Amino acid sequence: MTKFKQLFFLITFFHFVVFLLAGLSRHWGFLTTFVDMAKYEREIINIIQTGKFFSTYSVHFDPIHLIFLPFYAIYPTSTWFIIGQTLAISITGLIIFNLAQRVLESEKLALIWSFIFLINPFLLNAVAWDVDTITLAVPFVALGFVATESKNFKLMLFSSIFILACKEHLGILIIGFGLLWWVHNRQWKQGIGLVIIGIIHFYLVFEVIMPSLSPTGSHPMLAEGLGTASRYGWLGDSLSQMMETLITQPFVLLKTIMISMGGLGYLIILLLPFLFLPLLGLGFLLPGIADLAANMLSSNPMPRSPIAYHSAALIPILTTAAIYGVYKLSKWQKRFSITEISVFVLIASVGLGYVFAPFPLPGAKNVWAPATLLSLPDPRVQEIQYLVQDCSVSVQANVGAHFSNKSDIYKYPKRVEQSDAIILRMKSPTKNIHNYKSKERRRYIIGMLDNHLQMDRNEYLDSIEDLVNNDEFEIAYWDNPWLVFKKGVVGKNVGSEVRARVQELREKW
Repeated sequence: MTKFKQLFFLITFFHFVVFLLAGLSRHWGFLTTFVDMAKYEREIINIIQTGKFFSTYSVHFDPIHLIFLPFYAIYPTSTWFIIGQTLAISITGLIIFNLAQRVLESEKLALIWSFIFLINPFLLNAVAWDVDTITLAVPFVALGFVATESKNFKLMLFSSIFILACKEHLGILIIGFGLLWWVHNRQWKQGIGLVIIGIIHFYLVFEVIMPSLSPTGSHPMLAEGLGTASRYGWLGDSLSQMMETLITQPFVLLKTIMISMGGLGYLIILLLPFLFLPLLGLGFLLPGIADLAANMLSSNPMPRSPIAYHSAALIPILTTAAIYGVYKLSKWQKRFSITEISVFVLIASVGLGYVFAPFPLPGAKNVWAPATLLSLPDPRVQEIQYLVQDCSVSVQANVGAHFSNKSDIYKYPKRVEQSDAIILRMKSPTKNIHNYKSKERRRYIIGMLDNHLQMDRNEYLDSIEDLVNNDEFEIAYWDNPWLVFKKGVVGKNVGSEVRARVQELREKW
């Protein structure tokens, strides 16, 4: 094994270990949410416990998460998802190394470009976020480019199966791969075949599967009045109306998307780590149309944020286009060698990766700002799980992922009166408490205390006082900061201690 390969495997192993620990610490530090990973877990647990499949495909079509079913059957733990997401990103570095070596014919350059991929700010934050199925698509997207470069159509079909299982809109990504295959390999039959597969998948998912499972008969993101969930309702309340708006008002939409909605800034921050080299490999950007459209058309700005996970599948696409771009640029000019240009890109990627890093580094954004640098599992979680094992529960939003093995579970304060127990953790998981002044908006700012609680902090504390005074509930468990209310039990005489904790938090928060 050459020194470059040895160094590559060392970097990849280090990347996996660091981000696995970061992901586990984030989960154990109660920074994960009641949605995403907890949603996937509830579906899997429901299959194991009841043998029935309960789908949320009316919101997102992402059956890829079912690959974790056999692991949960052995031992149900969120660790499987965190390992899976971290491994998906780390192993893609290996695929990028292989691709770069094929195109640039240099192990040294392959090492540089695989590191450029792994250090990308969008990926650093995606792998540190709650588990989402779009990150599981990343290695298969990269594998699709290897298949294209090696003209291995069977490998392309293999990759496509997994890509299509990751998100509802990725049929468009396969259409892009079909066009790329046609143009790059001059094989129109295979290219048209991929285009047809993508069109069929897109149509079946959006016009048959999701509407049939939706209570409204349409995708909720195309509806209006659903807050941040109504991402595309401004374009129309159906896929056909959305397409009509895009076709009939292109210039108005372009101005709105690029200026008013910040699309131009999003494109700049996407391309800047690669020093805009992907623009020299335009054909290889075709598979990126799916995620670019989904993110740029969203009225919710989160998909365009470098601290979110929505752009994860774009990074292997941009990396591949940049690899072909640097190859072309080295042929067009002689002032800078291909190695020098690659090093310039590496410097830009490292710099931006540092700025947006989800770690407590000097000058880094560190959006999550965990209250504890390295968290370990809290044994009291298991005590509470045993206490409420036969109960329907309403659980605090940032704690819910630790109780997702229950089928009858709701996000606090929803269905409090209908629940048998209420689980709360009266402690901030983050240091982001006082760094945003607007009380009206802070619950919508990613990383803020109110965002983790999914409710205003003052309303949260008021609700706890109301529960202490509620004759229907008794305090069944109190071990600061853990508080469990339960119906039909003899309560603990600790109401004064809980009230004192509420007052303490009012002063701190």
